[in-house]
Amino acid sequence: MIYKMRHDKLSGGDAIYVISALTILLCAFLCPKIANAQNSTDYGSILQAEYENNFYGDFDVWLKEDLRFDNDFSQYSRSKTTLGVNYTFPKYSLKVGAGFDYINKYTGKHIYRNRYRVFVNASYKYTYRNWDFGYRMRFITLYHDELRGYYNYAPEYCWRNRLSVTYQRRFSRYKYTLAGEIYSAFNKDKRLGLNTLLLSAEVDYRLTKRQHLTAFIRDYRDIYIEKDQIRTIYFGLGWKFKH
Repeated sequence: MIYKMRHDKLSGGDAIYVISALTILLCAFLCPKIANAQNSTDYGSILQAEYENNFYGDFDVWLKEDLRFDNDFSQYSRSKTTLGVNYTFPKYSLKVGAGFDYINKYTGKHIYRNRYRVFVNASYKYTYRNWDFGYRMRFITLYHDELRGYYNYAPEYCWRNRLSVTYQRRFSRYKYTLAGEIYSAFNKDKRLGLNTLLLSAEVDYRLTKRQHLTAFIRDYRDIYIEKDQIRTIYFGLGWKFKH
């Protein structure tokens, strides 16, 4: 979790104004498109397990496993193993990090393909009373398995932006979060296009000092696609251990 600043280190009004302005601009830009009905809706589930270790000073290393099922909960979709490292600047409530994803994805007809992602990200969080306002920016490079398949092996690039708001009462074991994230991919002409909008809601429960259990809902929507728009709603459960 990003370090929470004291109120006297930054103007609360300025921080909330900037994040609120970004949220309003984002909604104004996307609402005309996401209001259109998706051609089909699918339901799935996600299971997660994560381990995080503060191994030196302001450095954290984390390992995460993610299993995803779709087609109305009946079909394995993918597994994702992530190894990442983060560094926190406590004075500025800023965190930067990098990581690697190994993805095994089911592509249909009993064919499974491997994908590899490298990412870097930066995130900021401002705390005001019982509220956290956050922003995260992440750049991703995706590589496909070159041993088989028909892919063009040039890497794919993606830029993701996430806004979130979290509420937690003092001394409460429960924490509530709403978030929205845009996936923007560079196409073959190296132009930036908007691909997917992710809306999510989650409830985090602190089991012990080091263990957390999270239940969440994620709504993935295709945007700026005229045909075959797909909406997938995932119900998820996650467990996290912080050392």
